[in-house]
Amino acid sequence: MKFDLFYQLPSADSQNPAVRYRELVAEAVEADRLGFDTLWLAEVHFTPRFSVMPAPLLQLAAIAERTTRLRLGIAVNLLPLHHPVRLAEEIATLDVLSGGRVNFGAGRGAFPSNYHGYGVDMGTSRERFHEMLTFMRRAWAEDRLDFHGQFYEVEGVEVIPKPVQRPYPPFRLAANSPDTFAFAGANAYPIFAGGAVNPINVLPERLAVYHSALEAAGRKLPEDWLAAMFLTFVGKDQAAVRATIQPSLENYFHTITETIRPESLAQPDGFDRVVERMRTIKYEDVDSLMGVFGEPQRCVDRIAALKEKFGFKRMVCWFEIGGLSGHRNLIDTMRLFAERVMPHFN
Repeated sequence: MKFDLFYQLPSADSQNPAVRYRELVAEAVEADRLGFDTLWLAEVHFTPRFSVMPAPLLQLAAIAERTTRLRLGIAVNLLPLHHPVRLAEEIATLDVLSGGRVNFGAGRGAFPSNYHGYGVDMGTSRERFHEMLTFMRRAWAEDRLDFHGQFYEVEGVEVIPKPVQRPYPPFRLAANSPDTFAFAGANAYPIFAGGAVNPINVLPERLAVYHSALEAAGRKLPEDWLAAMFLTFVGKDQAAVRATIQPSLENYFHTITETIRPESLAQPDGFDRVVERMRTIKYEDVDSLMGVFGEPQRCVDRIAALKEKFGFKRMVCWFEIGGLSGHRNLIDTMRLFAERVMPHFN
């Protein structure tokens, strides 16, 4: 079983984004040493309290120079906000610089502020996303590209460099809404799922949509099909973990209510209920529905049960959720997790 890390990198008013960047690099170096498989960075724009990482490829380029085996991923590239030629060039360049360590994560994103800031109509995001996926895979695989789509058109373009990983880096889609689970299943794409968007009580229903679409399309379940994300923190006992992470959890859920809009949701008419639920969510609910929290043995037992329930071989650990736990505490929990939890799943 493989264990990954996910970072969104929020920055409170009391924090310095430059320091946050340096701490992330140091934590990535430690993750490389400890044996974590992939580091996934989010792409988010215009919401500093929620994330100060609009250019994760630049962050990963810095990390690539300080690490040797850690794979470098973005969860996710917001495809509709980019021109496909430019994004294909940048990802391929990172793959070359890192010696073939890039994982390509793709998604549309749910925050209207991302689209408004780039002047892109969010109503076209699905069509742009589908077209971008096709464009980029062809740009990496073909010597010269002729492409005539609804949004993008090129003639005889040679996209260079080509990635080290041929024909292109491994990729997976972020599956949040039911229609994205269906699209991913119909095309047999590996997925990210879980976390706060699809908690443990909702995830079985969403994965059933994926499997039904996969079966209807006559496709085979891809190897490493599910990267299951859980809010994660390990410490000496439950009380110590709660004392460390509760302020961060509260910061995350309060901040997201300031960021989402009705159009962010699959069912916009439920917006007020969603916001109220996030503002009043209890620690115990986060623990039971989204978390792997506590002393090492509790985390081992929790992961084993989740693995049995969902059938994943890759767990994405979100240690950093909310951004207020502190660099030293993050290093400590990563080490404890690597030393006392990960060996049980070799």
